[in-house]
Amino acid sequence: MLLLVLCLPGLAVSDQADRRKGQPTLQIIDFQLRWKHQFQFAGYYAAIAQGYYREEGFEVRLHEGAPGRTPVDEVLAGRAQYAESNSELLYERLKGKPLVALAVIFQHSPSVLLARADAGIENAHDLIGKNVMLMNAQTDADFQAMFRREGIDPTLIQLQPSSYDIEDLVSGKVAAFNSYLTNEPYHLQQRGIDYRVISPNTYGIDFYSDILFTSEAEVRDNPERVEAFRRATLRGWRYAMDNPEEIIDLLLTQYQVKKSRAHLQFEAQAMRDLILPDLIEIGHMNPGRWQRMAEAFHELGMVSDTRALEGFIYDPNPHSQIERLQKMIVLISIGAVLTLLAALLLLASQRRLRREIQRRQVAEEEVRNLAFHDSLTGLPNRNSFIPYAKQKLLSAKRNGECLALCYIDLNRFKQINDAHGHQAGDAILIHTARAISAHIREADMAARMGGDEFVILLDGVHNDADIQQLTAQICRAIALPLRWADVQLQVSASLGVALYPRDGEELDELMSKADSAMFMQKAAMLVMR
Repeated sequence: MLLLVLCLPGLAVSDQADRRKGQPTLQIIDFQLRWKHQFQFAGYYAAIAQGYYREEGFEVRLHEGAPGRTPVDEVLAGRAQYAESNSELLYERLKGKPLVALAVIFQHSPSVLLARADAGIENAHDLIGKNVMLMNAQTDADFQAMFRREGIDPTLIQLQPSSYDIEDLVSGKVAAFNSYLTNEPYHLQQRGIDYRVISPNTYGIDFYSDILFTSEAEVRDNPERVEAFRRATLRGWRYAMDNPEEIIDLLLTQYQVKKSRAHLQFEAQAMRDLILPDLIEIGHMNPGRWQRMAEAFHELGMVSDTRALEGFIYDPNPHSQIERLQKMIVLISIGAVLTLLAALLLLASQRRLRREIQRRQVAEEEVRNLAFHDSLTGLPNRNSFIPYAKQKLLSAKRNGECLALCYIDLNRFKQINDAHGHQAGDAILIHTARAISAHIREADMAARMGGDEFVILLDGVHNDADIQQLTAQICRAIALPLRWADVQLQVSASLGVALYPRDGEELDELMSKADSAMFMQKAAMLVMR
């Protein structure tokens, strides 16, 4: 099979030219991309253009992907030493293929299903009986896991192999189309087509994607080359994330990418929310995430067990090498004082390594907590509340339950901020959060939406009297005076309620009606004054 090879002019130097100049011969590295040239692979273009690969002694040739040409097959067949893949990589490893994950580029998968807004598809259950395009069970395992978690039998969905053509969705040939958040939404937006996104992430299925990998043989036979290639690649990704316009220029001029500049800019911006380069070190891999992904394959019945996960995650400082080095030192220099000191230093290095791993795991959990919780009050924030509320609405719809959404705004909060400063305002917000948390039930959820606005989702409500009694208790607790820096602070709360399904069935509609009810109460209080 002929592979299309594109290299930057001036960077592809032949072995003979290197010898004539007296320079070391560059090692040829073949790298298999997942698809055609686009910003999705920005880090590899940057590593070539900035000379990072050449600094490590490599000349890297990038091979475009195509239907029927998978990165896993290219690496296993020896046509490429390194490649990038999605969760299919883990599936093949669990099936016994000798593959090793070197680094994760996308912390969250961009794979989603897109549906036209006029198709009446709002959630995964609406796909039942509809024509849906997917790739296959291995490549789209996150969708299969989503169906399983929601109790949906995939045989009830009219699944079709993907045509890779968004026109099949535009024309209505299919009701939902497998897509990337970084690509297909741009086409629909440009044509003014409203659409809905069905994401596995909404249902708690959070897979890694765009994973740099190689073979076990490469790791075993060329450990220094693996480490050097990984190091240069991650440098390239950092440069690409810091300089997106420069990479876009490169794609348009050197790689003749057919996408427009606007499309590439859309792709670059969408990728930042998936790679999270400002929050998480590019390439970071959490063993716990890999374990959960492996368990998802096992639960789907796609693999018999998860034992093959051992050895799958690349370790630039493998413990086995450290242990062999310790044994060699003990056997060669047993009884020598210098050997003992060296062994002690090595053990100290191991402890530092363990502490670093623990620190990174803690840091990742802290980043996730900051992303979904308000740092001042500790309550969930908008990012946490919106998907949770949408999921509860779906559950309530299936089970015929009622929910109440309460919108709370503080009165006199601005006057306290102006008179006593933001620290006093922060004290009031913390006081309010504690008052709300103390009076809701375990099944309810409260969140800070921003400023002095809070929301509460009451689960399993039965009548207006119960809601009024609970909200009155919350308002009384908020209105209690707070002693702060020898000053007594006091605010009151305006509260509006919308009931599902009486006042609406969509979250946006319920929030709008609860917000309107809150402002009506606030206006009534001003008139009474």
